Amino acid sequence: MMKKIIYLVSITWIMLLSSCSDVLDITPTDRYPDPLVWQDENLLKMFVNEQYSGICTKDNYYEIMFFGDDNFSKYNNGSCNLVRENILTADNVGSLSNILYVWDNSYKFIHNINVFFKNIEESSVNESVKKELIAEMKFIRAYIYAKLIWSYGGVPIIEEAYDINSDWSQVKRSSWDECVTYIVKNLDEAITDLPDKPSVRNRASGNAARALKSRVLLYDASILNNPSNDKQKWQKAAEAAAALFDKGYTLATDYQKMFLDVNCSEFIFTKEFNETYYSRLTFFLGTAGDNGRAWVAPSLNIVDAYETIDGEIPVTDSELGTVNPKSMYDPSDPYANRDPRFYASIYYNGSDFVNRKIETYIGGYDATNQDATMTGYYIRKFIEEDKGISETRHYTGPFPLFRLSEMYLNYAEAQYHLGNEDLARKYINKIRDREGVKMPPVTASGEELLNKIYHERMIELAFEGHRYFDVRRWKIAEKTETTHIMGHEIIKNNDGTFTYNRYKLTQDSRKNEWKDAFYRLPIAFSEIQKSNNSLEQNPGYEIN
Repeated sequence: MMKKIIYLVSITWIMLLSSCSDVLDITPTDRYPDPLVWQDENLLKMFVNEQYSGICTKDNYYEIMFFGDDNFSKYNNGSCNLVRENILTADNVGSLSNILYVWDNSYKFIHNINVFFKNIEESSVNESVKKELIAEMKFIRAYIYAKLIWSYGGVPIIEEAYDINSDWSQVKRSSWDECVTYIVKNLDEAITDLPDKPSVRNRASGNAARALKSRVLLYDASILNNPSNDKQKWQKAAEAAAALFDKGYTLATDYQKMFLDVNCSEFIFTKEFNETYYSRLTFFLGTAGDNGRAWVAPSLNIVDAYETIDGEIPVTDSELGTVNPKSMYDPSDPYANRDPRFYASIYYNGSDFVNRKIETYIGGYDATNQDATMTGYYIRKFIEEDKGISETRHYTGPFPLFRLSEMYLNYAEAQYHLGNEDLARKYINKIRDREGVKMPPVTASGEELLNKIYHERMIELAFEGHRYFDVRRWKIAEKTETTHIMGHEIIKNNDGTFTYNRYKLTQDSRKNEWKDAFYRLPIAFSEIQKSNNSLEQNPGYEIN
């Protein structure tokens, strides 16, 4: 890996970056030698701008959803079957999408960031500009390291601006706690020097750093990383989430349209797009009847999880189809009386789509071509319906990386573990009681309340990339990742009614081959070899 990412500092650095973001209008026509970058404000900004791709790019930001049990990708996008079918090894992990397998890409950007810090102090650019760019780079560095530890646990912390002659044969992993301390230090420094909200769109801000800090500390306090249940970690997590509550954000009142609005009142930091730097997500997720690709579709598992309007989970076992007798659920009319977020997030058989009905029954308009959903459902969240579905269309809807609802959920979870159940219920119910949702309040206590917190997070943040990490940090993956991902075979009867048959979409290895090693990704075996075996492999992935 290290050989792949080493670049001579004397080699040119900046290429045409106008495709990376709308934050700069500068369009260089050639590459520039390294010394010039540090003395030219525009080039320096462009260099910093390039490093945001270390967080995500327009080509991979959505791919994290492939790996959760709330979705099913029939084309094995991002090699998600390695995770989905519990067949991941140190030899095949490099095949995963680099939104999850972040090792190589992350250290490439960390190298660039280290070069920046090696040179920035000698730069002659305006001190106020330099100060803000330094803070941005600390945020980006923190985000990249956060993604690394969420996937692998403790990783090497590298601050050397290495070159072709550097020796990486003795690189060592830092501990989880050392990495968290380093990440939080970078974020605290960024918060100090960045405005709460950026003066230029699509850039880091003090509030974005606060939001990342909240997630980092929540994960740090969770049982996977805090087996002794250190209450101080939960206290820090609670305080970090609460730091966003008085920053001017409010919960959105239209759960469907909010994901199309870059100015949504609860968005803290998003992946933004425009006509030049555009998204294709509507096409990739779109209904097959309109020539969408449906690369990933909602699982029946998450459809079952959306409550009925009486606040009850309708189906308690997706494999068996066990109906909760306390709910209003009617198996013959399965989409009636559901949480409004269900209708805003999922296209189901009979739902409205522009000027027609969705047809996912056998032989239906959305179930006949090769791209048709295998689950019986399509994602509606993020879909720009008014623009139609087309491979050539330039979509501009944002993708939330941090939003206020997540901060409320982070806070509720932390307060539960601190013994403050009233506060936990209060902040869950803020989400459930907002305009456009209005679901019954959660009144549970004890372990039932904890399960309600888990459930609310699954529903509220569906398809936003949290699920893969949540079930692991909670250490419930041994249950969720051994439950088959299910779909609906829908048959239209002669009288116009429908029959709904459940069937499994995953292989038996999902049921039988889980091991606790899967709570972390392995470091690729090739990386272990390149380090002269100084990198310690995660337990359970050793190759003898």
